[in-house]
Amino acid sequence: MDKINTIRQLVDDFDTTSQLYQDLNQTTSYYGTDTLLTPAEIHTIAAIDSHPKVNLTKLAELLKVTKGTATKSVQKLVKKEMASKQFLAGSENTIELTLTSKGQIAANNHKTYVRQMEEQLFDIYSDISKQTTSDLVKINNRTMTFFKKLIMERERETKRDS
Repeated sequence: MDKINTIRQLVDDFDTTSQLYQDLNQTTSYYGTDTLLTPAEIHTIAAIDSHPKVNLTKLAELLKVTKGTATKSVQKLVKKEMASKQFLAGSENTIELTLTSKGQIAANNHKTYVRQMEEQLFDIYSDISKQTTSDLVKINNRTMTFFKKLIMERERETKRDS
């Protein structure tokens, strides 16, 4: 296969891998509980687990979402008995968040899942030479830079048209 066709195949494979990763990030799981959790919910649980007694503003910042989105996520987790919220001692408007025992089970199982996934990915890449790994990092960085540039161009185009 010539270089141009090889590159085309790599780009196609990259596209397929990206789509599979997006699909994976849309799947739900129980994480060892009796409650089905969406990816957004388990990421919220993980953030609360990593930052005990976090407030909504900080949680939104950690999740890179609006405070309104974080509030809705927390409401869902409270309803699912995964998290609880209470006013910070001495405050009438600052809410701190903690995980319930059920939420802690989900958080712990999510940590195990992430660790196992990393181990399997390390196994996939373990026999690649140091040079190839370095080349892959460079290619990945250039690809991300290219995608960010395209996103910025589209955002400028959208702003211009609105």
